[in-house]
Amino acid sequence: MPARDLEEKATAETVEPEVMPAEPQGAKTEFQAEGELPAVAAPAVAAAGPTASEQAFDEDRDHSPLYHGMHRWEDYKAACESAGKPEKWNDNWVVGHTEAAGWIQPDKYRKKYDWQLERHTSASKAIQSFIKGPTICDFRIAAVATDLDTFRHEVGDKKFDQLLGSANSDEDAAVPVDQRLHLSRELYSIPLVDQLRERARQMDEKKPEDAEPSVKQEARVEEKPKAAAELDQSPVVVAQELGMQQADRELV
Repeated sequence: MPARDLEEKATAETVEPEVMPAEPQGAKTEFQAEGELPAVAAPAVAAAGPTASEQAFDEDRDHSPLYHGMHRWEDYKAACESAGKPEKWNDNWVVGHTEAAGWIQPDKYRKKYDWQLERHTSASKAIQSFIKGPTICDFRIAAVATDLDTFRHEVGDKKFDQLLGSANSDEDAAVPVDQRLHLSRELYSIPLVDQLRERARQMDEKKPEDAEPSVKQEARVEEKPKAAAELDQSPVVVAQELGMQQADRELV
Protein backbone atom coordinates (compact mmCIF):
# COMPACT_ATOMS: atom_id res chain seq x y z
CA MET A 1 0.00 0.00 0.00
CA PRO A 2 1.38 3.52 -0.82
CA ALA A 3 2.58 5.62 2.08
CA ARG A 4 0.03 8.37 1.37
CA ASP A 5 -2.85 6.02 1.75
CA LEU A 6 -1.48 4.82 5.07
CA GLU A 7 -1.27 8.41 6.33
CA GLU A 8 -4.89 9.22 5.34
CA LYS A 9 -6.13 6.05 7.07
CA ALA A 10 -4.22 6.87 10.22
CA THR A 11 -5.66 10.40 10.21
CA ALA A 12 -9.23 9.06 9.89
CA GLU A 13 -8.71 6.63 12.76
CA THR A 14 -7.34 9.45 14.91
CA VAL A 15 -10.34 11.77 14.30
CA GLU A 16 -13.04 9.18 15.06
CA PRO A 17 -12.21 8.72 18.77
CA GLU A 18 -12.38 12.51 19.30
CA VAL A 19 -15.89 12.86 17.78
CA MET A 20 -17.66 9.83 19.34
CA PRO A 21 -17.37 10.67 23.05
CA ALA A 22 -19.40 13.88 22.55
CA GLU A 23 -22.67 11.96 22.01
CA PRO A 24 -22.62 9.89 25.23
CA GLN A 25 -21.82 13.06 27.15
CA GLY A 26 -24.95 14.80 25.82
CA ALA A 27 -27.10 11.76 26.52
CA LYS A 28 -25.72 11.58 30.02
CA THR A 29 -26.63 15.19 30.71
CA GLU A 30 -30.22 14.63 29.58
CA PHE A 31 -30.58 11.48 31.76
CA GLN A 32 -29.38 13.28 34.85
CA ALA A 33 -31.86 16.13 34.31
CA GLU A 34 -34.76 13.71 34.09
CA GLY A 35 -33.61 11.61 37.02
CA GLU A 36 -33.61 14.48 39.54
CA LEU A 37 -37.43 14.85 39.56
CA PRO A 38 -38.27 11.77 41.71
CA ALA A 39 -35.78 12.89 44.33
CA VAL A 40 -37.74 16.14 44.77
CA ALA A 41 -41.21 14.50 44.82
CA ALA A 42 -40.38 11.76 47.34
CA PRO A 43 -40.34 13.95 50.51
CA ALA A 44 -43.78 15.39 49.68
CA VAL A 45 -45.36 11.90 49.71
CA ALA A 46 -43.73 11.00 53.00
CA ALA A 47 -45.06 14.16 54.68
CA ALA A 48 -48.74 13.46 53.77
CA GLY A 49 -49.52 11.61 57.07
CA PRO A 50 -52.60 9.45 57.94
CA THR A 51 -56.01 10.17 56.45
CA ALA A 52 -59.02 11.35 58.50
CA SER A 53 -60.59 7.88 58.39
CA GLU A 54 -57.35 6.31 59.64
CA GLN A 55 -57.19 8.80 62.50
CA ALA A 56 -60.78 8.04 63.47
CA PHE A 57 -60.11 4.31 63.40
CA ASP A 58 -57.00 4.70 65.55
CA GLU A 59 -58.87 6.91 68.00
CA ASP A 60 -61.73 4.43 68.37
CA ARG A 61 -59.31 1.52 68.69
CA ASP A 62 -57.06 3.17 71.26
CA HIS A 63 -59.80 4.77 73.38
CA SER A 64 -62.73 2.41 72.85
CA PRO A 65 -64.09 2.63 76.45
CA LEU A 66 -64.87 6.28 75.81
CA TYR A 67 -67.24 5.48 72.97
CA HIS A 68 -69.16 2.30 73.86
CA GLY A 69 -69.98 -0.17 76.60
CA MET A 70 -71.32 0.02 80.18
CA HIS A 71 -68.92 1.35 82.84
CA ARG A 72 -68.69 2.30 86.49
CA TRP A 73 -68.33 6.05 86.82
CA GLU A 74 -64.91 5.72 88.48
CA ASP A 75 -63.58 3.63 85.60
CA TYR A 76 -65.01 5.88 82.91
CA LYS A 77 -63.65 9.04 84.51
CA ALA A 78 -60.20 7.45 84.82
CA ALA A 79 -60.34 6.35 81.17
CA CYS A 80 -61.14 9.91 80.05
CA GLU A 81 -58.21 11.29 82.01
CA SER A 82 -55.74 8.64 80.86
CA ALA A 83 -56.77 9.23 77.24
CA GLY A 84 -56.11 12.95 77.60
CA LYS A 85 -59.80 13.77 77.15
CA PRO A 86 -60.99 14.98 80.56
CA GLU A 87 -63.64 17.11 78.83
CA LYS A 88 -65.60 13.94 78.01
CA TRP A 89 -66.42 13.48 81.70
CA ASN A 90 -69.29 15.25 83.49
CA ASP A 91 -69.60 15.20 87.28
CA ASN A 92 -73.39 14.90 86.98
CA TRP A 93 -72.87 11.40 85.59
CA VAL A 94 -72.00 10.05 89.03
CA VAL A 95 -75.72 9.24 89.43
CA GLY A 96 -75.78 7.51 86.04
CA HIS A 97 -75.86 8.51 82.38
CA THR A 98 -76.27 7.02 78.90
CA GLU A 99 -75.69 8.37 75.42
CA ALA A 100 -78.52 6.15 74.18
CA ALA A 101 -81.60 7.94 72.87
CA GLY A 102 -85.10 7.42 74.30
CA TRP A 103 -84.26 7.53 78.01
CA ILE A 104 -85.07 10.02 80.77
CA GLN A 105 -81.71 10.47 82.49
CA PRO A 106 -81.30 9.96 86.28
CA ASP A 107 -80.10 13.52 86.83
CA LYS A 108 -83.42 14.83 85.45
CA TYR A 109 -85.29 13.75 88.59
CA ARG A 110 -82.27 13.16 90.86
CA LYS A 111 -82.67 9.43 91.39
CA LYS A 112 -79.41 7.50 91.20
CA TYR A 113 -79.12 4.78 88.56
CA ASP A 114 -82.77 5.03 87.49
CA TRP A 115 -83.83 5.36 83.86
CA GLN A 116 -87.37 5.73 82.50
CA LEU A 117 -88.30 5.02 78.88
CA GLU A 118 -89.70 8.07 77.07
CA ARG A 119 -93.19 7.92 75.63
CA HIS A 120 -93.65 6.68 72.05
CA THR A 121 -90.21 5.06 72.08
CA SER A 122 -89.25 1.58 70.92
CA ALA A 123 -88.21 -0.40 74.01
CA SER A 124 -86.22 -2.88 71.92
CA LYS A 125 -84.10 -0.16 70.32
CA ALA A 126 -83.67 1.65 73.62
CA ILE A 127 -82.31 -1.39 75.50
CA GLN A 128 -79.88 -2.22 72.69
CA SER A 129 -78.62 1.36 72.58
CA PHE A 130 -78.29 1.42 76.36
CA ILE A 131 -75.98 -1.61 76.29
CA LYS A 132 -74.01 -0.25 73.33
CA GLY A 133 -73.41 2.94 75.30
CA PRO A 134 -71.39 4.58 76.41
CA THR A 135 -73.38 4.17 79.61
CA ILE A 136 -72.40 4.98 83.20
CA CYS A 137 -74.05 2.59 85.67
CA ASP A 138 -73.31 -0.02 88.33
CA PHE A 139 -73.14 -3.81 88.03
CA ARG A 140 -76.81 -4.26 89.00
CA ILE A 141 -78.09 -2.05 86.20
CA ALA A 142 -75.76 -3.78 83.74
CA ALA A 143 -77.12 -7.19 84.79
CA VAL A 144 -80.78 -6.09 84.47
CA ALA A 145 -80.15 -4.57 81.04
CA THR A 146 -78.40 -7.73 79.84
CA ASP A 147 -81.26 -9.94 81.10
CA LEU A 148 -83.81 -7.77 79.35
CA ASP A 149 -81.88 -7.95 76.10
CA THR A 150 -81.79 -11.75 76.42
CA PHE A 151 -85.58 -11.73 76.82
CA ARG A 152 -85.82 -9.49 73.74
CA HIS A 153 -83.96 -12.13 71.75
CA GLU A 154 -86.46 -14.76 72.94
CA VAL A 155 -89.70 -12.98 72.06
CA GLY A 156 -88.57 -10.67 69.24
CA ASP A 157 -88.54 -6.88 68.97
CA LYS A 158 -92.24 -6.50 68.14
CA LYS A 159 -93.57 -8.32 71.19
CA PHE A 160 -90.92 -6.72 73.39
CA ASP A 161 -92.22 -3.32 72.29
CA GLN A 162 -95.85 -4.33 72.83
CA LEU A 163 -95.00 -5.35 76.39
CA LEU A 164 -92.68 -2.53 77.44
CA GLY A 165 -93.12 0.48 75.14
CA SER A 166 -93.53 1.13 71.44
CA ALA A 167 -92.91 3.81 68.85
CA ASN A 168 -96.42 2.99 67.61
CA SER A 169 -98.75 5.36 69.49
CA ASP A 170 -101.62 2.84 69.75
CA GLU A 171 -99.39 0.05 71.07
CA ASP A 172 -97.65 2.45 73.42
CA ALA A 173 -100.94 3.64 74.89
CA ALA A 174 -101.93 0.02 75.63
CA VAL A 175 -98.83 -0.60 77.79
CA PRO A 176 -99.67 -0.30 81.52
CA VAL A 177 -97.75 2.42 83.32
CA ASP A 178 -96.18 0.00 85.81
CA GLN A 179 -95.09 -2.26 82.96
CA ARG A 180 -93.20 0.28 80.84
CA LEU A 181 -89.47 -0.30 80.40
CA HIS A 182 -87.67 0.92 83.49
CA LEU A 183 -84.13 0.33 84.75
CA SER A 184 -83.35 0.60 88.45
CA ARG A 185 -81.26 -1.17 91.06
CA GLU A 186 -84.41 -2.53 92.74
CA LEU A 187 -85.12 -4.72 89.71
CA TYR A 188 -81.89 -6.65 90.30
CA SER A 189 -83.42 -8.58 93.21
CA ILE A 190 -86.70 -9.65 91.55
CA PRO A 191 -87.40 -12.26 88.81
CA LEU A 192 -88.17 -9.59 86.22
CA VAL A 193 -87.64 -11.73 83.13
CA ASP A 194 -89.80 -14.55 84.52
CA GLN A 195 -92.62 -12.08 85.07
CA LEU A 196 -92.26 -10.78 81.53
CA ARG A 197 -92.32 -14.30 80.14
CA GLU A 198 -95.62 -14.91 81.93
CA ARG A 199 -97.08 -11.70 80.53
CA ALA A 200 -95.93 -12.66 77.05
CA ARG A 201 -97.62 -16.06 77.46
CA GLN A 202 -100.86 -14.40 78.55
CA MET A 203 -100.68 -12.13 75.53
CA ASP A 204 -100.35 -15.14 73.23
CA GLU A 205 -103.28 -16.93 74.86
CA LYS A 206 -105.59 -13.94 74.86
CA LYS A 207 -108.52 -14.47 72.46
CA PRO A 208 -110.66 -11.92 70.62
CA GLU A 209 -113.73 -13.20 72.51
CA ASP A 210 -112.27 -11.83 75.73
CA ALA A 211 -113.34 -8.37 74.67
CA GLU A 212 -116.98 -9.35 73.82
CA PRO A 213 -118.75 -9.45 77.24
CA SER A 214 -119.18 -5.71 77.34
CA VAL A 215 -120.78 -5.82 73.88
CA LYS A 216 -123.17 -8.60 74.91
CA GLN A 217 -124.11 -6.70 78.04
CA GLU A 218 -125.04 -3.68 75.96
CA ALA A 219 -127.18 -5.94 73.80
CA ARG A 220 -129.07 -7.18 76.84
CA VAL A 221 -129.73 -3.61 77.91
CA GLU A 222 -131.21 -2.88 74.53
CA GLU A 223 -133.55 -5.87 74.81
CA LYS A 224 -135.57 -4.33 77.67
CA PRO A 225 -137.42 -1.67 75.64
CA LYS A 226 -138.15 -4.31 73.00
CA ALA A 227 -139.69 -6.67 75.59
CA ALA A 228 -141.84 -3.89 77.01
CA ALA A 229 -143.17 -3.07 73.58
CA GLU A 230 -144.30 -6.64 73.09
CA LEU A 231 -146.41 -6.43 76.30
CA ASP A 232 -148.41 -3.41 75.15
CA GLN A 233 -152.17 -4.08 75.23
CA SER A 234 -155.05 -2.68 73.27
CA PRO A 235 -156.95 0.33 74.75
CA VAL A 236 -160.03 -1.85 75.41
CA VAL A 237 -158.16 -4.35 77.52
CA VAL A 238 -156.44 -1.55 79.42
CA ALA A 239 -159.80 0.11 80.14
CA GLN A 240 -161.25 -3.15 81.40
CA GLU A 241 -158.32 -3.69 83.73
CA LEU A 242 -158.58 -0.15 85.05
CA GLY A 243 -162.32 -0.65 85.65
CA MET A 244 -161.71 -3.85 87.58
CA GLN A 245 -159.02 -2.16 89.69
CA GLN A 246 -161.43 0.72 90.44
CA ALA A 247 -164.18 -1.71 91.43
CA ASP A 248 -161.85 -3.51 93.78
CA ARG A 249 -160.95 -0.26 95.50
CA GLU A 250 -164.65 0.66 95.96
CA LEU A 251 -165.38 -2.74 97.57
CA VAL A 252 -162.62 -2.19 100.04
